Amino acid sequence: MTAARDEPRCYAVRRVNPFDGVLQIVETHAARAYSHDGRVWQIQVLTERPDHTWRSFSTVAPVEQFFNFGLWDADDGLHKIPANPVMDIGGMTRAAQRLCDTLATLTTDLPFALIDDYECWSTDYHGHPVALLATTERADLMQDLRIGRWQATRVADHGFVSTALIAHDIPAHGPLGPREHAERLERQVRQLGQHKAWFRRRDDGSGERLSAAAGPAENLVPLPALGLVLDWQHDLERALVEDYVAWLAPRLLLLQHIDDATRTRLEHLACQDAVELAARFRLLPRIVDTARLEAARVEARLRHAAR
Repeated sequence: MTAARDEPRCYAVRRVNPFDGVLQIVETHAARAYSHDGRVWQIQVLTERPDHTWRSFSTVAPVEQFFNFGLWDADDGLHKIPANPVMDIGGMTRAAQRLCDTLATLTTDLPFALIDDYECWSTDYHGHPVALLATTERADLMQDLRIGRWQATRVADHGFVSTALIAHDIPAHGPLGPREHAERLERQVRQLGQHKAWFRRRDDGSGERLSAAAGPAENLVPLPALGLVLDWQHDLERALVEDYVAWLAPRLLLLQHIDDATRTRLEHLACQDAVELAARFRLLPRIVDTARLEAARVEARLRHAAR
């Protein structure tokens, strides 16, 4: 085994459609770990599938895959989950423990750099990006991804409520179901973004077009920094998107390519949900208003203590 193979690979990718923050990932040759908050890590270990243990006489080559092995955090260490006893439990434990030892040295390096710079967007009839549908770090995977329609939230998530729609007597639970406001936003996005195109994100925030789109689109176009176009034709449409950004603010702050003006605005919005902000605090790439965010963290600790 070479030293190069033991060197961990550390990176981050966005969780999109619906957007749910940034996932931190650490990989070695035999195990990997991922975390959405930088505190609790899901540990997976690469090992042979157990069906080959029962078929030692088979001429078919063993199949290796990653299996969930446990959870790790710096305070409590590794918590293993029950595994099939016919697996190589000893080898899996050693691989997991080596990875956990590595994780313990990486907490000050968070967040890791985003690598998923290939982005699929819904586009309007001019070819301009409307909403982010998918991302990947590898160009050769673009054609293999199954990309559905844009989602504001998961189907089981009924948490998004728009104050603008409430003010217009549109209830959060209505004819479209318990996701009335999310459904209305999704329909709004679909009506504008009826096409799809792939772009590669550049450091300046523009996207280099990699696939065809409707309309006379330029090769380089600005990519909406928050994954959704904010400038809409009608006042209520704009207000609905603004409410959605406010609801997502603690997660949007994890993005690494937004400017300080946008970040300042998001910090102000995120402090309205202090508990959610505190849960993701260690993954913030930078902070503009330190005093404001520290106050929100204190509020979150007080709320936690009061439970």
